[in-house]
Amino acid sequence: MKIALFIPCLVNQMMPEVGIATLELLEKLGHQVILPKGQTCCGQPMTNSGCFNEARATTLKLLNSFKGVECDAIVCPAASCLVAAKENFHEFDDSDEAQAVIRKLYELTEFLHDVAPIASFNKAINSKVSLQMSCHGIRMLSLATPSESMDTPFNKVEAVLSGIEGLNIVYPQKRDECCGFGGTFALDEGAISGKMGKDKAHAHADTGAEFIVGFDPSCLLHIDGTVRRQQLPIATRHIAQIINMAL
Repeated sequence: MKIALFIPCLVNQMMPEVGIATLELLEKLGHQVILPKGQTCCGQPMTNSGCFNEARATTLKLLNSFKGVECDAIVCPAASCLVAAKENFHEFDDSDEAQAVIRKLYELTEFLHDVAPIASFNKAINSKVSLQMSCHGIRMLSLATPSESMDTPFNKVEAVLSGIEGLNIVYPQKRDECCGFGGTFALDEGAISGKMGKDKAHAHADTGAEFIVGFDPSCLLHIDGTVRRQQLPIATRHIAQIINMAL
């Protein structure tokens, strides 16, 4: 398949290794990958704060970078940014071109589970990993059944990773409780956000896992702050990095 990468500004500026791992794993799987020029912020910080007019120009600039691009899918390694982009594109542009872009948008895990599953992995990873089930992914992209749901349980994140030989997947207590980042919530309610992040980091460390593995870079950055400051015996990795290691 021909895939256009959507690399959010947070990944580009603070976790470029996630963008690189996403590119490498997709190419290892035989996909043709392109990076359309002109990408910018999805507008989430502004729309989270109620600044919809201020978000319009930024959002449309991002949308326009994908209009007319020949590809089968647009793949993003950040669940919350993908959700914001979808919502903001709908809000600010109802054209057929915009709808064509929206229909091609996929979060990386979603793409690897629903659209182009990985047939097999080439390398074992003999590690114990604790999955970070971030809010946007499970509650707005349906990557897994949230704990408050009575529906039949499913978990696309675990399903994608379960094919890696040697990988031991565990979960922290209160597995899908918010880590406290919440976009601008971390700025508006810093003390509460920090305590929630601390609780989540310690819950992951208590599993005895080597890595905290998640699909949302913003949540991983938030948790990693506590991990590093308190020197917890665990490290954070994006799911793209784990998959790339196993291919």
